[in-house]
Amino acid sequence: MKSLLFITSIFLGLNLSGCGSEATGPERVIVTGSVTFDGKPVSQGEIWFIPTAGREAPQAGAIIKEGQYRVENKGGVPIGACQVKITAERPQEEIKIVSDGGPEEIPTTQYLPARFNEKTELTTDIQSSSDPVRKDFDLKS
Repeated sequence: MKSLLFITSIFLGLNLSGCGSEATGPERVIVTGSVTFDGKPVSQGEIWFIPTAGREAPQAGAIIKEGQYRVENKGGVPIGACQVKITAERPQEEIKIVSDGGPEEIPTTQYLPARFNEKTELTTDIQSSSDPVRKDFDLKS
């Protein structure tokens, strides 16, 4: 009987102390949208939302497919100011596939200018919302 009382008191103590409570961290929101380059949908790539300097929040990203993306992992993008990094690759044009074989992986090349990825100039502000937030990016060469 004493052991049952002891186990019950430990269980109640852990529950009251917050053990097992909701996850802590920055507020997040699901972000969806489209990405085009020179008016055409980016067929495949990645988009990353990187909190600006001085903010303690993780980056969040998703795959772009047929010009669309949806960032929802771990609740989405942390709210606040973010830099946006977008990459898009396509097969290298000089690669020729022949019927009896070829490379196991087709080499690709990054075709978006560096100002959208490695030296990104893109920024956005993610606002708190109970619904997904839409952010479209119409990139020009």
